[in-house]
Amino acid sequence: MMQESHFENSSMQTAMRLRNQINTLITFLTPLLPLANCHMVEMFTLNHWEKLVPKPLKDTLEDMQLNDCIEKFWNCASNSECSDASEFAVWIKNAQSHYVSINNDYCLNLEQLQNRFAKWGGQMKPEILITEFMSSKKSYELQVQTMSHLVASLHNSTHSTCCVEAGGGRGHLPVALTLGYGIPSLTIDCADKTIEAAAVRIKIIQKQWHAIAKRVENGIQGRINDSINKNLHRFASAYITRDTDLASIVREKFPEQTDIRVLLTGLHTCGNLGPDSLRIFAAQPAVKAVFNVPCCYHLLTEEVDAAMFDVFERDFGSGHKMDEGFPMSQYLKGYNLGRNARMLAAQSIDRVVYQKQLPDRSLLYRAILQVIIRQHLPNFTIPEGKLKRLSTKCHGFRDYFKMADSALNLGLYDNLSESYLADIVAQMDVQWKQTVLFYLLRLCLAQVVEGVILLDRLLFLFENGFKDVFLVKLFDPVLSPRCHSIVAVR
Repeated sequence: MMQESHFENSSMQTAMRLRNQINTLITFLTPLLPLANCHMVEMFTLNHWEKLVPKPLKDTLEDMQLNDCIEKFWNCASNSECSDASEFAVWIKNAQSHYVSINNDYCLNLEQLQNRFAKWGGQMKPEILITEFMSSKKSYELQVQTMSHLVASLHNSTHSTCCVEAGGGRGHLPVALTLGYGIPSLTIDCADKTIEAAAVRIKIIQKQWHAIAKRVENGIQGRINDSINKNLHRFASAYITRDTDLASIVREKFPEQTDIRVLLTGLHTCGNLGPDSLRIFAAQPAVKAVFNVPCCYHLLTEEVDAAMFDVFERDFGSGHKMDEGFPMSQYLKGYNLGRNARMLAAQSIDRVVYQKQLPDRSLLYRAILQVIIRQHLPNFTIPEGKLKRLSTKCHGFRDYFKMADSALNLGLYDNLSESYLADIVAQMDVQWKQTVLFYLLRLCLAQVVEGVILLDRLLFLFENGFKDVFLVKLFDPVLSPRCHSIVAVR
């Protein structure tokens, strides 16, 4: 009884600490939400630079050359020991101080997660590297390699009988789980055509498995000679909501299983699929654990944009009751981030800093085009996606304007005076500086917004009585911007 009381007190303390951190994040973020929620297209029409950048910071940046500002950003954003005390450096460091970090309480690194598995009585499994038939992106190959052996280890720790992948699409993760570890796995996806294509693809992989798969232990790759069971990976077509009965689907697809104990996983669960996976775990006793990597925060639904539907809801979700994707916790009920802020949360400051990647100049061109249209055709609305990839075909703003004018049938390019266009071009150096710096300032908030979303999900699980709940930093954020996962055990 004393030990149980200790665990309850420890869990309450962790939940309280989590609430305190969420408070710190939203206290910092809330006044800056107009900046996070603005649209770069309206950079000049709505005068973002003057209205949304704090005046001391704006004055400092205006007194500096653009190249000096950029170098300062790279240095301060990549160096935790940066001693620069300028307004710009303080902005960067203040934002970074609100990023989620490893704390060994509810946010773990990989080694700490593995220690948890051992504590729960599980055995760590070796990694499986599939060298072909994966995505063309090396990052995704590494993600599957990293996550599959951790999911297999959690499966062992929780004595699960089946791994269910939510929104698995092509079934990359279960391929490693079934062929590499012999774990019965079920991929559930809402698109029948995707499932059909995945089933064909997996049969090809099964035939070539021993040629394309390697077992990785202590950094050393070795051949896999174990025989494989080709009937362990199965598919089901369903649109997943909080009410989806996973045990019934598993029982239908695996009739040989009598004791259903599900490990629910998902690598890059888009939009509301991530929150609904956690709701399923909380509500259905047959789901013994969840291992979820979220993605596509802009596709979450909030109260402020409840009328907006993502592509999955539009195409597959008709007739299903939709829960809000954010917030999940009772503690944050009534708090809203906004769609543009959630879209910002999907951007990677780590990758931008590592690659020293400035925004494409088309961002400036598009914002200037918006000014021209507002001045001369104030009632005209640009159809979504109409100018997509236009910048790859043009050389300079005039070329961009001419192509956009033709694509949108504006009738402006040939009717505007040369002096008008010359004045626009003359201002572009100043406007480019503002665009670049505004982009970088705003980017600093991305991980703060993401932190609120992730910690809200953790708190939801604590509010529902779970104690073994963790945020785990799985991947290199340069390779995989969505580098955190949520791991919880019933």
